[in-house]
Amino acid sequence: MIIHLTGSAQHIEKDMPFYRAMIKAIHENDGILARDWIETAFHGRNKKGSSDDAEAVSDADLEAIGRSDIVVIDITHHSFPQGFQAAIAITQKKPLLLISRTPIKKHAISGYKSKLLTTAEYKTEEDLAKIIKQFIIDNTIATKDLRFNMFIDRPIYNYLRSVSYESGKNKSEIIRELIEREIRKQKD
Repeated sequence: MIIHLTGSAQHIEKDMPFYRAMIKAIHENDGILARDWIETAFHGRNKKGSSDDAEAVSDADLEAIGRSDIVVIDITHHSFPQGFQAAIAITQKKPLLLISRTPIKKHAISGYKSKLLTTAEYKTEEDLAKIIKQFIIDNTIATKDLRFNMFIDRPIYNYLRSVSYESGKNKSEIIRELIEREIRKQKD
């Protein structure tokens, strides 16, 4: 599972033990980072970034969200980039975990309800590991049915409608059976 992990780099020295605990929990639960930025940010914390750097970071974050299966954002030290990335994740229908060492109720996001959004508060690295592990388990694709939407042209629609009428099956069942048949043919 590909996971986009982000948070604020403003207090990275103080947050580093927690970021490392998050990364460890992700790796222990068979996840990989979509973008591994934390150690680089920690070791480059005394350097001033240019506007080109900010644009490159923003582009890399957006690309990482697009590639990820789930998104984890630490909002303890929240700012516009974390809110923007949360909005992008929700827009792209990515399961989103917002975690914080401060009360979530103090954040504007606490009023937003979505089945894609999970919020949790943590105090220790152990709390963090449990929260991340459970979020990964809850959003592992192997444990859920997947939804897939597609556009079809008129001849395909007419075919599906005709077969549906004749067989009494819905169009989705017909498409699933066709795909399963093709998979079996390739295995043989």
